Amino acid sequence: MKVVDMKCHVVEIPFSKAIRVSHSEEPARCYHIYLIELLTDEGITGIGDASFYTGVSHWEKYLETYVKPFLLQEIVDPCSIEKFVSHFRVKPPGAGISPRPSCVEMALWDIIGKKAGLPIYKLLGGNKTRFKAYASVLQVQTYTVKEWVELAREITRKGFRAVKMHLGGMGEGVQHVLDVVKAVRDDLGPEIDLMVDAQQTWNPHPIEFRSALKLARGLEEYDVMWLEEPLPHLNNPDLSARLCDAVDIEIAGGGSMFGWPAYKNLLEKGALDIVQPDVTFVGGISEIRKIAFLAEAYGRRCVPHFSFGSDLGFAATLHACSAIESPYVEYLYHPPYITEEVRNALSANPIKLSKDGYVEVPEGPGLGVALKESWKSYLVK
Repeated sequence: MKVVDMKCHVVEIPFSKAIRVSHSEEPARCYHIYLIELLTDEGITGIGDASFYTGVSHWEKYLETYVKPFLLQEIVDPCSIEKFVSHFRVKPPGAGISPRPSCVEMALWDIIGKKAGLPIYKLLGGNKTRFKAYASVLQVQTYTVKEWVELAREITRKGFRAVKMHLGGMGEGVQHVLDVVKAVRDDLGPEIDLMVDAQQTWNPHPIEFRSALKLARGLEEYDVMWLEEPLPHLNNPDLSARLCDAVDIEIAGGGSMFGWPAYKNLLEKGALDIVQPDVTFVGGISEIRKIAFLAEAYGRRCVPHFSFGSDLGFAATLHACSAIESPYVEYLYHPPYITEEVRNALSANPIKLSKDGYVEVPEGPGLGVALKESWKSYLVK
């Protein structure tokens, strides 16, 4: 079997209303997804996706200029995933959040699974098929304490038993974050798992160490599972390691990093307790497996990240989680902006949250996700 063509599509799913997120100056009005189709000479089509929520506009040029020629001329065989991943690991696309070849790696796995008639997680040797989903709640504005409580309450009524709040990315002080978490904990009780993402890694003016320390120690009082990205761990791993050593709460991060070597450096320095590779950014499913092995070797945990994307990327995350036995899966959900209707707009068989707050790994061949016949109505080009 050979890969004979690659097609790139830009998909645009409108929100019910514009959403402002802390890392962007302009409000987002649509859920933008880059969708890849890999065609083979046996009629099997592999699909994958990536988000470019930061407004990156040169995905197609990168994929057409660098990825497609290598894929069609050097790889050819979709089973040669390691060769594909290794090539782009040593020739990374660039710094920051830039085009990544992850969506193509995802599509290669989809082809292999469809050829074998098996879901990807079984090809990876995974056996865990059900994961506790934590609602990943964005920071679309500076909510009051009362508004955060009401939003968290609405989310748990949906069935979620775990909630991650993005707090602090819009300049609120440490005390405001602690007040929000205390109020949410008091309202929801001890049975709901809480996480906090401080959003400081990519902040050009992150909070200083003393504030991060005060935040971490304060969150420990409210039984918060982890504190995500309280310091710029990538640019200053020694400072992040100092925080890890000073507190009991686990420090997490790494959602936008590319390739396992970047995580090895952080793990060697003890800069993170939990590493969070994102399948759409890190290089694909294969890289997550390597990073999970490294984390285990250094006595740390790997809990994959997943931000914007369709059910394709979410399915890939679930298959990877099965292979590494992650305790959670991230589920982006923030009504009334990011709802199930928006998330599932492309899927004929959407991945749904159960009443007790879990999601199941798709059992169909490959990714196990089929596109609706009407998915092309969302095409930008």
